[in-house]
Amino acid sequence: MSERRRILVIDDEISIRESLCAFLEDYDYLVDSAESAEEALEMLQHERFDLAIVDMRLPGESGDVFIIKAARLVENLRFLIHTGSVEFHLNDALKQQGITAEHVYLKPLNDLTVLVEGVRKLLDEKQ
Repeated sequence: MSERRRILVIDDEISIRESLCAFLEDYDYLVDSAESAEEALEMLQHERFDLAIVDMRLPGESGDVFIIKAARLVENLRFLIHTGSVEFHLNDALKQQGITAEHVYLKPLNDLTVLVEGVRKLLDEKQ
């Protein structure tokens, strides 16, 4: 039996965080969550995750700052961006982490299976 993949959801909106976690758990992922970049970075120091789903607008440090710090902290951590900002554009620092436009999902997602397919594809690339 293969090891279950671990996902960290970072979003300051509790309803979004909880619905994403519950949905991903239905697909047999082990899911944890944080409401801020700082909390998520602390978790990464003590736990292993395969992928992080990151909101860009967070209290304290932004999602893009989190991604850059997390990538330095954890080798092979993958990222998906889940943002409500329609003006969001990938900057060069995020592109250097291997993030492309197909890794960006705009809120609200009416069909979360699209996000799960993105998770599955990114984790399959990692193996």
